[in-house]
Amino acid sequence: MVAAVLAAVLARAEAASADERNHCGCYRDTTGACFCEKKATCGCPGDCEPRGCEEKRDRELQKQIQEETKRAQAAGRKGSASKDEDSETATAPAKRTPPPARQKLTPAQAKQLVKLIDLYLAEHPGAGSKSIEEVPKDLTVVR
Repeated sequence: MVAAVLAAVLARAEAASADERNHCGCYRDTTGACFCEKKATCGCPGDCEPRGCEEKRDRELQKQIQEETKRAQAAGRKGSASKDEDSETATAPAKRTPPPARQKLTPAQAKQLVKLIDLYLAEHPGAGSKSIEEVPKDLTVVR
């Protein structure tokens, strides 16, 4: 009798879960627990998805931050070298680069930004009253 009840419950759970799977291949049971197929993929932030997806997004965000930091440092080095050249040739017209295209932050990026702001404010207790334009002046890269 127990086996029959268990089989009926499992069959009902499988039928319900097959209909409610998200595009990642995961579903939640009635208790809210997340279950995923073996072939489940990432791509459902904030929803039921395989383990490790959030960590993978965080690693990718850290990698992007490091790449952008390297680019900014390289541009800073180029900028300081070109300023020396510009002072020699003051008659050359200044080139203006268009501002970068604005992108919307993903939820993981927004979460990481909040963490970075909290770290900054912990190191600079008086910075809470500064405007966002004043903050980059404090963030000089130490070489």
